[in-house]
Amino acid sequence: METVGQRIRALRRVTKTSQKELGKFCGVSDVAVGYWEKDVNSPGGESLAKLAKFFNTSINYILYGTEFEGSLITKMRKVPVISWVQAGRFTETNSVEGDNDLWIETSLKTGDNSFALVVKGDSMTNPHGTPTIPEGAIVIVDPDVEPVHGKIVVARVDGTNEATIKKLVIDGSQKFLVPLNPRYPNISINGNCLIIGVVKGVQYEL
Repeated sequence: METVGQRIRALRRVTKTSQKELGKFCGVSDVAVGYWEKDVNSPGGESLAKLAKFFNTSINYILYGTEFEGSLITKMRKVPVISWVQAGRFTETNSVEGDNDLWIETSLKTGDNSFALVVKGDSMTNPHGTPTIPEGAIVIVDPDVEPVHGKIVVARVDGTNEATIKKLVIDGSQKFLVPLNPRYPNISINGNCLIIGVVKGVQYEL
């Protein structure tokens, strides 16, 4: 019979997450994650909630292996990895243009039009901790999700042909694209920007 630790380890491997990355999200050390996976210790209530959120599953699944409606843990799917220029044109065609040789597997709950991008530059590298999206990370983008305040989005500002990734901040009637790296300026987007999609997750390996 599969244990709690074995399920955590399996989930971590499916999502290609390191013990250090998972521990950072849950607020514990990588050693603590290792103890969970070896069933030396069990995650507490707060850690269980964070594990369920991180892996897009339920606490019951982690504790007892009970599936829930909408669970995608066993439903891996592939999405195309496209260029930032392709992403910038996405809203014009509502589809990924051209043949894509590179695909990535994800367990995230995403729509049929979802795609992936390899992050360029350090404007989303947060020097103060999490969330952070460093250069070279892969983001999974869903164009069918409504962009709301606080979400990380992929957008194209008028006058450019490439998309960019930033945090969407809505302050009354004002909207901004905000980098996680404070060395970069906010971008006002009132009427001069198309939101292409919402980032559903970040992966660090192809």
